[in-house]
Amino acid sequence: MPEPMTEEQFRESMHAKYRDHFSHVWALHQLGESAIRTYRSCISTHYEASLSLIFGRAYKSYDSIRRLCEVASCEDAGVLLRNLLNLLAVTRWISADPPKRAKRYFDWYWVSLKADTERFSDRIPPSWLPTIQQRFDTVRSQFEYTDKKSRRRIVQHWYQPEAPSIRDLFEQVDLKKQYEEAYVPLSSIEHSDINAFRAMTSNMDKAGDERRLEIQSDFFVPRYLRNAFQYFADIFRTCNNTLPFADSVKLEEIVEAGIAFYANDMKKSGMAP
Repeated sequence: MPEPMTEEQFRESMHAKYRDHFSHVWALHQLGESAIRTYRSCISTHYEASLSLIFGRAYKSYDSIRRLCEVASCEDAGVLLRNLLNLLAVTRWISADPPKRAKRYFDWYWVSLKADTERFSDRIPPSWLPTIQQRFDTVRSQFEYTDKKSRRRIVQHWYQPEAPSIRDLFEQVDLKKQYEEAYVPLSSIEHSDINAFRAMTSNMDKAGDERRLEIQSDFFVPRYLRNAFQYFADIFRTCNNTLPFADSVKLEEIVEAGIAFYANDMKKSGMAP
C-alpha cells in the first residue's frame, strides 16, 4: 500500500496531472486578482453597482473552486460551481435590461428585509422598523401582482414575473444547455442526493469483499476547472465592458486561449465543445 501523501504533495500531484487545465485557470485568476486589488471607481448607476458586487462575488467563487480542485474536494467545488453558473445567468439577465433589472436587483433588499421583520421580529432592532417600512413601501410596486382571487401579492423571487422560474431566466439568456447539463445535475451535490457520491464510488478500491470509497477522487477536476473558467470568463467580460476592471486586450487573450484549449480538450474526450 503506497505511503499517504501530505496535502502539499497531493496538491502538487494534481497540478502535474492537470497542468494545462490549472494554467489557464490561473492566468484568468491572476488578472482577476489584480483587478480586485487595483480597481477604484465611483459608482453612478444601479447597473454599475450590481456589476461591482457581482464581479467580487464571482472572483471569490472562482478562486475557491480552483483551491478545492487542487485537493480534489470536488463535491464542495461542485456546489460553488453551481453558484457561479447561477451568477452568470443573473449577470446576463440583468445586462439585457440594465436600468430596470439592476434597480430591481437592489430594491429586492428591502423586500427581503421587510419579510425578515415579520419572521424574526424579536431579532430586528425596533429603531430599524420605520426605515425598513418606508423603503419597502417605496419599492413594493415593482414586485406586486394580483392573484386569481384579486388579492395583491409580492412575488417570491426578485426576477419574477419577467422570468417565472430560474429555468426561464436561464433560457432567456441562452443558457438552456447549461441549465440542463450543469445546473440541474449539480443540484444533487447541493442537496446531497445519492448521485452526489458518484465520483467516490465509481473508482473505489476493491479487495475481495472489501470496498473503500475514493474520497479524494479527481474525476471531476478537469471538468470543473473548465466550467469555472468558462463561467467566470463570461462574467468578467460582461463586467469589464462597463467597468474597466482590467485591460480588455489582455483579458481577451487569456479568455480566447483558455476557450481554445478547453474546446480541444473536450474534443479529445469525445465531447462536443
